[in-house]
Amino acid sequence: MGSSILIIFFVLGGIGIALFLSARMTKRAVGQVIAIFQKFNAIGIHQAKTVGELGLTPPNLMERFTRMRDYKQNALNILMKAEIVQATGEGKLFISVEKLAELRSKGIAR
Repeated sequence: MGSSILIIFFVLGGIGIALFLSARMTKRAVGQVIAIFQKFNAIGIHQAKTVGELGLTPPNLMERFTRMRDYKQNALNILMKAEIVQATGEGKLFISVEKLAELRSKGIAR
């Protein structure tokens, strides 16, 4: 009885740690993705860039198995759902000047 409770405790602790680390890595990746948009000057609709130009293409199957997990894809999806990163009709991506100013005021972007 006592050993099964201990096992459950360790399993739940492991799940909690995994969720915590995933959230931290995603938060870090959000900052990295915003920095990539700034580096490539993808600010405003007229400077929009493709995913390939930004270097944010999803890894292929072989890369997924041979590299550590890259949280930038998850971060990009989060930023798009929050309408911070927007897409043009051609599928190019950009951050609006207003959103970037808002992120800077909150200390999220530099």
